[in-house]
Amino acid sequence: MALAGCAPADEVVPDSEGSAVTSTATGEQLWSDSQTTVFNEKTHAISIKLNRATWEQLHNDESANGCVKGDDVKWWHARGFTVDGKEFPDAAIKVKGNTSRCVPRLQFSVRLDKTKGVFTKTGRGVEELQFDAPTKRLLEERTLAGMTSFSLRRSANDSSAKDDYQQGMLARESVATWAMAQTEDVRRTTKRGAPVYRTAYTTVEFRLCDGDRDSACAGAGNFTRAYLIAEDINPDFFKQRYDDSEPTAFSMSLGCALKLDGQGKHAWSAKCLEPEFVDGKKWKSDDAGAVQAAAAMFDGPNGLVTRLQAARSKEDVEQVVELDSILNYAAGATVTGHWDSAYGNFNNDVLYFNKSTKRWRIVTWDMDNTFDFDNAMGAPSRSYSYKDGEGHRALFDRIFAIPEVDGLLKQRIRDYLARLHINRDSGPLHARLATTVATVKSLNDKLHPAETQNLALSREMGDYARVRFDELTRQVR
Repeated sequence: MALAGCAPADEVVPDSEGSAVTSTATGEQLWSDSQTTVFNEKTHAISIKLNRATWEQLHNDESANGCVKGDDVKWWHARGFTVDGKEFPDAAIKVKGNTSRCVPRLQFSVRLDKTKGVFTKTGRGVEELQFDAPTKRLLEERTLAGMTSFSLRRSANDSSAKDDYQQGMLARESVATWAMAQTEDVRRTTKRGAPVYRTAYTTVEFRLCDGDRDSACAGAGNFTRAYLIAEDINPDFFKQRYDDSEPTAFSMSLGCALKLDGQGKHAWSAKCLEPEFVDGKKWKSDDAGAVQAAAAMFDGPNGLVTRLQAARSKEDVEQVVELDSILNYAAGATVTGHWDSAYGNFNNDVLYFNKSTKRWRIVTWDMDNTFDFDNAMGAPSRSYSYKDGEGHRALFDRIFAIPEVDGLLKQRIRDYLARLHINRDSGPLHARLATTVATVKSLNDKLHPAETQNLALSREMGDYARVRFDELTRQVR
């Protein structure tokens, strides 16, 4: 995620050849499979085999584009891709992120089922792969514990390895997503899991090939790095959490999502609130009717912004949003310092509309700028409400201006702090941080010294947790 306030958000879901159709498995099956196999507190091992020319092209594309995400970013062919020894030949990867796009340790989106628009580079140049029918069928049916896609994340803001920005130790995102998930232990709002993506540590071995033979991939130039496997927020995510097979979700970005202008007006824009899928299907930006319908969901007579701006009571708010979900989100964002967000910076996160209840919720995304990240929006002294100084937030400023709702938020933060802390120096949050530091240390033991993380930076996260506990205890008493 970007450092600046108005930079675009990371990608939320991968692109699709067609509609974003969910798996035929139930939400319970999808959750159980992925939780048991991937997000199971174990450190995984991934190996990626790809042409050296392709690897170099991945970097060249980013530099040529000014390190900004472009519309023409290609999916590249991984000749070999294994997860804990399970093989997924012909997987596809592409660079993800914004600020992180041009650091040496690229982040990646991974597709296991992509059959079109996959490129490779050889001595003959760039070529699009053409898969035969049997191979296509195999790819289209292939999953890792029910997942057809996921991310390999190591934000420039959350890494201390050589030539990265040295702003973290590959721990903020892991601890922050865990902490956000604990809000569901305060008040349950999902069928299972929490409205935040899951992460798991992994080593990633890169095997660069100088020829078509497998023996050409065994050179001394191969290397291993540490990453987080991150769950994608796609239709299967909503099936797992809410048993919703036809979700409607908007990706918040550019520091302008749900932001009012100086006159208190809102005008929906796909740049600020991009529809990722509507009723479970990919949104078509060239469909005038679809554009009009999306705008009406916010600014029409029954739109989110229109109704919230008219809300004057807790009961009014509850007709528009799932209030417990919003309170959980706001409490989690406040405690973790998730400032680059819907709550603090009009950015990141996903706005979700459940058509069965006709109410809105927020799903948390991109939690790398959390805990000790040095920005005023995330500083320990920041108000619990993260109130925008000019009152430009269409969602939070309106509902927390209602005294009863503001009181509920204070109580939710008190309950959440009690879930995470015994006192300022101990409790589940400090235990989780200690476990994470131990995991990163074990990763360091497997890596070349140039790839290891600076464990001393964990002190900043612990210090942040203590000071934030003190501040919030004072602010919400």
